Amino acid sequence: MCMSARSPGLRDRLAAEIGLHGPMRFSRFMELALYDPAEGYYASGRATVGRDGDFFTNISLGPVFGEILATQFLEMWEMLGRPSDFTLVEQGANDGSLAEDILNGLASTPLADCRLILIEPFTPLREKQQARLAGRRVEWVDAPEALPHFTGVHFSNELFDALPFEIVKSRSGRWEVQRVQFLDGTFRLEPAEVLDLAWPAPSEDFVSELRTGQRELLAAISSRLQRGFLLAIDYGMTREELLAPHRSNGTLACYAAHRRDDDPFESIGEKDITAHVDFTSLAEDLRACGLEPTGYTDQHHFLVGAAERLLLSLDGQPPTADTLKKLRSLRTLLHPETMGVQFKVLLASKGVSTPTISGFRHARELPF
Repeated sequence: MCMSARSPGLRDRLAAEIGLHGPMRFSRFMELALYDPAEGYYASGRATVGRDGDFFTNISLGPVFGEILATQFLEMWEMLGRPSDFTLVEQGANDGSLAEDILNGLASTPLADCRLILIEPFTPLREKQQARLAGRRVEWVDAPEALPHFTGVHFSNELFDALPFEIVKSRSGRWEVQRVQFLDGTFRLEPAEVLDLAWPAPSEDFVSELRTGQRELLAAISSRLQRGFLLAIDYGMTREELLAPHRSNGTLACYAAHRRDDDPFESIGEKDITAHVDFTSLAEDLRACGLEPTGYTDQHHFLVGAAERLLLSLDGQPPTADTLKKLRSLRTLLHPETMGVQFKVLLASKGVSTPTISGFRHARELPF
């Protein structure tokens, strides 16, 4: 991984920081590549989703995904005893499309006027969200720490995969963190310190990813959530699956214009950098922060369980263009060769006696 970049300002600043302080943790490199206020892929507003963007996500297929989530939030509200101050909090809202779909899905329910807070630190994204959600009951904060204490749900779609991570490699049964060096005009990875990491090492030079800032984020969310749920939707798998022998090169991937590559040092700031979520680590961090994982399944089984209300509402109706479009979108969301199996859904709860919603009616026992 040692190709040139198209963002000379950011590239030069990264090289200068390495020259001043020595080899850089990959999480720091990724933080600047994605979240540098001026040139970061996300923070600058450069990231785009959908057919004309860099990648597809659940919301690219129309409003049906948000409408189904709305039914789950209604169930959570009922489990919490129908609190009048029920609050939805979304983090990683991109342009606000999912929030809009959810609010539309709640429009004819008792939660039509519920409070929605978006956590958004970046001005270009916040401006997109404010334009899309104008006239709605929506508030914005810069960080989880700025949230008021609330009862309700913190939810996210593809948040945790975008958290900066370390690249680790197994050597002699131990795990070494890889740092970013800049030599002879190129960025490259080199071994650094050994980590105290109790993961099995499947083979020599096995590569994986470690999100060291994940627990801190969850602790901040939990400190504001008095009672309720956290719902995380993302692509990934359990640690056991991630450390399977055939994944010896890790899961790091970069996306731009629907093209995938594995070189984060090319076109810095102009493409997404991501890796699969380790849901075992996520569950461990949730428990450490006072949030108990209560449901885990793939998106296919989650939507099969959760879409019952939507499907019943369509039953017996003439097949309008809108109905057919929703059914096509749902089919793509469910399909095992598209998003149905790759994406997982994890639910955690705090202070809830019967934390079960219909999206997990077909889920197996927790694997972690």
